[in-house]
Amino acid sequence: MNLAANANAALYASMIVYTLAMLAFTWHLAARAPKVADSKAGASVTADAREQVLVGSGAPTSERRAATPYAAGPGFEESLKSRQRGSIALMLTYLATALLVASVLMRGLAVSRPPWGNMFEFATAAAAAVGAAYSVLARRNSWQWLGVFIVTPILLVLGLALTVLYTEAGELMPALKSYWLGIHVSVAFIAVAFFTIAAAVGLLYLVRLRREEKPPAKPSFIESLPSSQSLERTAYSLNMVGFILWTFTLIAGAIWAKQAWGAYWQWDPKEVWTFVIWTVYAAYMHGRATAGVDHRKSMYIALAGYVAVIVNFTLVNLVSTFVGMHNYSGMG
Repeated sequence: MNLAANANAALYASMIVYTLAMLAFTWHLAARAPKVADSKAGASVTADAREQVLVGSGAPTSERRAATPYAAGPGFEESLKSRQRGSIALMLTYLATALLVASVLMRGLAVSRPPWGNMFEFATAAAAAVGAAYSVLARRNSWQWLGVFIVTPILLVLGLALTVLYTEAGELMPALKSYWLGIHVSVAFIAVAFFTIAAAVGLLYLVRLRREEKPPAKPSFIESLPSSQSLERTAYSLNMVGFILWTFTLIAGAIWAKQAWGAYWQWDPKEVWTFVIWTVYAAYMHGRATAGVDHRKSMYIALAGYVAVIVNFTLVNLVSTFVGMHNYSGMG
């Protein structure tokens, strides 16, 4: 009981820290575009002025080229502050994710089983996987600009888990006590984490592409994001990893079903939707790799796949639990 109580306390603490991280990411992103624009404009003006001085002084061309790139505009200090805000937001995300992972682990220890025996546990564990995946990727790639688009959905899921899905700890039905189920769900969590981050990047890609095609009169934070081509490649890489993991999820789920129910495939909603998700992402991979296919259309397919993921892990799980079908969110 103490572990379960501590798990809930850690969950509430993680939500508080995630909220602070969301605010910090929003502050960083809101100030990012105008400051970057000011910095570029100031650097351009300063560079032009220095170029004129060097030309007037008769400095050689090599010296002019060496001196010009190092000119800093009036927005340089503000840009540095923006990066510092992003770093603070990222550190808060690390702390919040650590608290959430600790909450999931304590919940598992409290019930002496993997902590995904009901929809509440499943939602918190999935949110922890998304937070952990983003933390690792953001540290390696400096993805502070993406933070608010990841932390906000995590907060929404945790809020839904506490207010609507909360369930007291209990035992699992015998069919769910399988190490293959543990492998199946663990890999599914990681796959969903990559799909979630890819979906966020994909949406930003579509917005960025539209802004590049029709530049706005007044720049916003969108103009401070990486180019649409860079965002599209990033989303594709993330979706590729998620697709590979989801393929393994499908195979592991079939093996578990054979052990638990005596058949690899019985066309229940969970099995069907798992295959639907795999099919949609396979279509995306095929379209993305086909020459001449518009990447924007391929991205729409990937986002449709993510919608299928959401449907699978919400409506299908709830329906399966209600009717007692083969699922890993039912209590026995």
